[in-house]
Amino acid sequence: MVIAISHMFTEPPSELSCFRDVTLYAKCFLDSQILLECPFSKQDLYWKWLKKRGAWDFIDDIVERQSERVFSIRRSEGNITIPYINGYNLNFILATLRQRIVH
Repeated sequence: MVIAISHMFTEPPSELSCFRDVTLYAKCFLDSQILLECPFSKQDLYWKWLKKRGAWDFIDDIVERQSERVFSIRRSEGNITIPYINGYNLNFILATLRQRIVH
């Protein structure tokens, strides 16, 4: 399964450590391919930001917003729609991924 995550979840008020936890869980336990959705003009910036902070480890590629059929985590119009990723909604995100990807 391919999971596309919006680049906005790598910035505050989202917690980068929780973003990394989501990508780790999806990659290692759900055997998913992880794509970061980002405008083309900012892809280098986000790659450097994530690489420098150790959050790139489980991301496969950076792409522009996917219109094809992928499971998405976004602020609007996603399979999981949330305002940010942090410790308060981390369990909700992981449980939703487990339910929708495994079943």
